[in-house]
Amino acid sequence: MGRCVLWMLLVWTGAAHGQELPDAPVSKATWTTFAVFGAEVLADGVTTRVLYQRHYDEINPLARPLVHAGVPGQVGACLLGAGATGGVWFVLRRTHHDHAASWFLRSVTAGEGYNVARQFTVLRASRK
Repeated sequence: MGRCVLWMLLVWTGAAHGQELPDAPVSKATWTTFAVFGAEVLADGVTTRVLYQRHYDEINPLARPLVHAGVPGQVGACLLGAGATGGVWFVLRRTHHDHAASWFLRSVTAGEGYNVARQFTVLRASRK
């Protein structure tokens, strides 16, 4: 049921708002959001590495093999995640769903921010 609601919300947002500004340039707010997202990805990578060295394991089953592969694998995981986010944003922009693209980018940035805050809390509480 939740997937259906999320899918309908995404489609309705794109259909209702995506055609207003078909050739709008990328705003400074979007570049700022990308910069914040990049900083969050970097902070996520650093805290994940430190927590892994303190014998905490990765929760995400897709990223676990990459984190276990060491620093190169973790850099690859960070680049894959950021690239996937940028790719979805780009496809939404190219299909003239500008508002859906900005909402997507903001929601991913908020989710990554929550994850980084959670990791800093775990890092602060760990004494290993």
